[in-house]
Amino acid sequence: MTASPAGGRSTSTHGSTETERKISDGQPSILVMEKAVRVLDCFSPEHTRLSVSDIRRLTGMPNSTVARLVRTLVASDLLQRTGDDYCVGLRVLGWASAASAGSDLLVAAEPVAAQLRDMTGETAGLYIRRGTTRVAVIVKLSPHSIIYRSDVGQLMPMHLGAAGKVFMAHDERVLNAVLVEIADHAPRESRSALDSQLEFVRSNGWLLTEEEREAGLNSLAAPVFDASGTVVAAIAVGGPSFRLDRATAERSGPMVADAAHALSRRLGYDGAAAGRAPGSSSGETA
Repeated sequence: MTASPAGGRSTSTHGSTETERKISDGQPSILVMEKAVRVLDCFSPEHTRLSVSDIRRLTGMPNSTVARLVRTLVASDLLQRTGDDYCVGLRVLGWASAASAGSDLLVAAEPVAAQLRDMTGETAGLYIRRGTTRVAVIVKLSPHSIIYRSDVGQLMPMHLGAAGKVFMAHDERVLNAVLVEIADHAPRESRSALDSQLEFVRSNGWLLTEEEREAGLNSLAAPVFDASGTVVAAIAVGGPSFRLDRATAERSGPMVADAAHALSRRLGYDGAAAGRAPGSSSGETA
């Protein structure tokens, strides 16, 4: 039964049927879950404490909706209140440990990232996609004094840095979504440069980007595929530009690509080492 504009009951058979269908399909519950996830996604290593107004600004949801979701998440120990601010609840830690222990990808990638760190001398890590951003799930810090420093859980833009462009090169939906997102502030001439980078990834299996996220910081990355041929992660090396330069990349790039391919094989991927064209659903190389 749906409410009429005047607050009374609607007698529309179609409206009632539609509401019942949505309830039977579980759609309202799914929508609530999606909104709760949006709230939790606001928290990161850079933003560990947020107010209700911060969450409202980051999610774009109404105050009443945010307040209701926050109360529910606090009651479920998924958020914890400290004064006027909130942080992620301790219950999530148990889930994080279970996710790490149960993830074939993380278990397989942990020693691969450590080996890349040792072989290159630079910080190595693994990134997965979250919408049009990427998140670090493994970080192995370089032993050098001047290094690229990252944290597990750190969110980064997809269009800046080698790891993000690995996803864009092998998933046309991600590429299109990112292009729409950056359309208003990306220089027009940068599209041809981006296309060249994406083609390089597909042909060579690795990519070097120079000072895209930060001055003096370069990165190398390669795609990790699962058994279906879908790119599920990017394994990357980051370091200062005076060490991780183009000459170094020519030596280390194939090394990163080989590590990514070996990891892909452990996940069941049986394709060749070079990348696939975006949108391809088979394991054929480009």
